[in-house]
Amino acid sequence: MQKKQPWRLIFASGLLALSCVIALIMAHAEYQNALFWVTLLLFLAAAGWLGYEIFLLRKNTLRYIAHMNTTLARTMQSAPAHMPVPLVIIDHRHEIIWFNDAFSEQFAGGRDIFGLQLQAVLPFRTDAIEDGESMELGMFDRQFRISRTDYTRKDGATTLFSFEDITNYVTLRRVYLDTRPCVLLINIDNYEDLFSGTRQSERAVVLAALEALFDKMLDGTESIFLHLDEDRFIVLTEARHCLEMERAHFPLLDAVRKITVRGRNSMTLSIGVGRSGDTLQENERFAQQSLDMALGRGGDQAAVKTDNGFSFYGGVSQGIEHKSKAKNRAIAKDLLRLMTHSSHVYIMGHRASDLDAVGAAVGVAFIAEQTGIPYNIVVRTESTLAKLLTDRIAQEMPGCMIAPETARQYFRDTDLLVIVDTFSKDIVEDVDLYRMARHVVVIDHHRQMVNYLDNTTLKLHDPHASSAAELVTGMIQYFDWREEMPQFCAEALLSGIMLDTKNFVMQTGVHTFEVAAFLRERGADPIAVKTLFAESLDACQQRSRLVSEAKMHGKYAISVAADEIPDIRVIASQAADELLGVEGVEASFVLFQSGTQACVSARSLGKVNVQVIMEQLGGGGHQIMAAAQRTDCTLAQLGEMLVEVLNRADAKPNTEESESELKG
Repeated sequence: MQKKQPWRLIFASGLLALSCVIALIMAHAEYQNALFWVTLLLFLAAAGWLGYEIFLLRKNTLRYIAHMNTTLARTMQSAPAHMPVPLVIIDHRHEIIWFNDAFSEQFAGGRDIFGLQLQAVLPFRTDAIEDGESMELGMFDRQFRISRTDYTRKDGATTLFSFEDITNYVTLRRVYLDTRPCVLLINIDNYEDLFSGTRQSERAVVLAALEALFDKMLDGTESIFLHLDEDRFIVLTEARHCLEMERAHFPLLDAVRKITVRGRNSMTLSIGVGRSGDTLQENERFAQQSLDMALGRGGDQAAVKTDNGFSFYGGVSQGIEHKSKAKNRAIAKDLLRLMTHSSHVYIMGHRASDLDAVGAAVGVAFIAEQTGIPYNIVVRTESTLAKLLTDRIAQEMPGCMIAPETARQYFRDTDLLVIVDTFSKDIVEDVDLYRMARHVVVIDHHRQMVNYLDNTTLKLHDPHASSAAELVTGMIQYFDWREEMPQFCAEALLSGIMLDTKNFVMQTGVHTFEVAAFLRERGADPIAVKTLFAESLDACQQRSRLVSEAKMHGKYAISVAADEIPDIRVIASQAADELLGVEGVEASFVLFQSGTQACVSARSLGKVNVQVIMEQLGGGGHQIMAAAQRTDCTLAQLGEMLVEVLNRADAKPNTEESESELKG
């Protein structure tokens, strides 16, 4: 189309304006003046010219718009067919009704595919994405971002799919993620006990064998390996190599157990992995958190910090009791110092407290009494599983026990809260009291869970100890008290040890017998302690029924309490203990209903880590004793989930599954 020159319109407009100015100047003159008529003629000519130019401008504008519409229509008709992005349109029957050249060349080899089902051409389900959404999919050795747009008309519904080739982007992203720096912190769990009394030459041989394993693990990875201390190492590597170790479940853990000192003690490692951080410094912090978690769960395992919590690998051994108690002695002195600087000491265990929780609380109360600081044991006597022991506390220590609601009323910032026999926020006797406390001390022997008590001033955590009562008794041994321990206090502590060791059979170390002997010297009567385990005839019959109705699932014994009965928690745990005496049973599980909770009590002889199994059901505990409580499922559903977890455990016996923030 010919381009219109603008000068003509400008000149006409200027002439019209000039004539108007002259007319205004001459308006007062007589109309007979010749100049007036000349001005009038110029004005009329300019007005006519301007009108003509406006007419031509409108005409050319309409012509230009019509020309552009025609051009755009032709472009829209031909452009999609020749676009480099593959496009295809299907109808409501998923049949192809249109496609462009790029789609035909890349996915159909140039053949005619009209009327075919889209799934007959591509390995792609159309219902995998919704209208306006997109997804990534690998096809024909390429990566595509598939987008969907739905159109609804009177003559039917159609769907447009576009396939954007993002292979280069995906490759770049994979290279970036694979080369992200990762930090591994490695700790020898039993270094002091392993090399105690050994010659330097023997130590050198063992450490050389360990470094040979590290060299084999890192061979070909271009990683950095450094000594942080005699028993601590750091590895800087790339994410791809770290993921390979995870997929192999960290074979270093199994290989290092073959290293022995003097043919007796096997070496074990704890590994903390940080790979989800944005910086190298953040990954180092994540690795330290993971290592602390692995050590808190008993060692001999790897913990990986992920976006959703932690993943655990290994943890199949029961661990080795630490003979050196120097750390525990230092913690005992720190506890005494905290008590002397507090105005009041409150001692609390876990919900549905047992003999270990209550017995350990009595021991801490004895320590507080020696400092002269007021103290109270916080316990819900109506829901405790140690009813006989709390009854004796009411007689021997009047006014000592108070309800959590009462403790919250009188609790002040200068008070000290001591939590025994639990490391989890989810199962403390009263979580509100814990949140109120500025100074918290934790004494526990359970393997650490993800949702652990984190704002602690002091903690004594030893997963190799038999019970919290053993840890408390060990602290009492370090002090030279002016007053002898009362017989009742010694019996309360001994009852906690006997409960968690199953009368010195399970999870028993040298130190366990040492503290038991110490308590016996302080007057603990085993016969009196045995009376704290007394039960009714009905409870005995119910326990026997649970044992007799158990079913075998491979190497596991499973029993279900069909009816809710009094003291079912105690009965279920006792039934699980008895089932371990059945030939061929390596772990036992008793399911029962307690109020609105579907519960399971788990026990093991040590070959099966029931803590790992219970964690997958939302619970936790120790390697040989654990439990779970659920309010979001029925007892039957919990049983089905348990069977699924057991089947997975048999498929991957050396792998601990992931846990969430967790989850508490």
